[in-house]
Amino acid sequence: MIKSNTEKLLDQILSILNSRQKDVIERRFGLRDGKPITLAELGNNYSITRERVRQIEAESLKELRKFIKGGILDKLLTTTSKHVKNMGGARRETLLLADFQLLLGEKTSPMFNNQIKFLLELDGSFKYYTEDGEFYSYWYQEDAKQKKIIGFITKLVKYMKTKKEKVLSHNSVDKVFKEAIKPNNLKDLIALNYISISKNFHINNFGDFGLSSWKEINPRTICDWAYMVLKKEKKSLHFTEIANAIKVYKNVDKKINSQTVHNELIKDSKFILVGRGMYNLKEFGHISGTAKEVMARILKSQGPLKPKELIEFVLKERIFKKNTIFINLQNRKHFTRLDDGKYKANLA
Repeated sequence: MIKSNTEKLLDQILSILNSRQKDVIERRFGLRDGKPITLAELGNNYSITRERVRQIEAESLKELRKFIKGGILDKLLTTTSKHVKNMGGARRETLLLADFQLLLGEKTSPMFNNQIKFLLELDGSFKYYTEDGEFYSYWYQEDAKQKKIIGFITKLVKYMKTKKEKVLSHNSVDKVFKEAIKPNNLKDLIALNYISISKNFHINNFGDFGLSSWKEINPRTICDWAYMVLKKEKKSLHFTEIANAIKVYKNVDKKINSQTVHNELIKDSKFILVGRGMYNLKEFGHISGTAKEVMARILKSQGPLKPKELIEFVLKERIFKKNTIFINLQNRKHFTRLDDGKYKANLA
């Protein structure tokens, strides 16, 4: 089996260790099979204590760090340093590992990823930020640069919150993004790289960008997904159609239960029943109510209308059969026919 350049480099570095030290390091960091194991597991394997394994690991790393001072990692580190600097001084871990695949011309794998992470950690030129609730794990070069990145992300989150409606309408996100990064004097590529580190931002299946907390950008529940479907389709849909669309938009094989979708639509006031099983969004101008109530509201706002005119107004927001509208108009308790053939509403 032909070894990669990274494997050859590791073999050269690890060759200074004795067999047990080498085995401990390879298995602790997953350098052999991509699966790191615990101190306890290694202890059981060697019939020694967990603490003794930790000591062997610490002694081995100390020897290796002393050895690499001779410059054996210079080529790798120079390439990495230049690349990370061009990206603004930091890089999300998963993206950096993908970059290495291209930079070194090697295939990525859990083993390759662990090897690169081990070499960077061994050298110590780069600092590592462990993933938490706010950020993905990333590597960075300087504390001052990290402070700048966090400051930029904090300001951008605050800015995006004040521009939510603008971002979510008329595809103006690019304009808002440029407005937001302009005061920070950052190139688009670097700003996007910083954003990739933060969990505050999200790009959905439609390519829409915004805050992760926005349901329109990052739907989590069936209700959120139903809202996104109607927002994107911009037309009334049957609840079964909404369920099918959610499956497509989520890009999942599992069938979405249409009755579950229907239950969510019924109990949330932002969804309006516009016909038999057909729903649309309240924000699009649809208002709940029976045929009689919808007709009365339109006549109150528009003034008396002829049947044909009334039908046109009603059908713009609700899906009723024309006969339903005509039958309701005959109810003299609710509607009165005027001498010019128009109808007015008697309802208060």
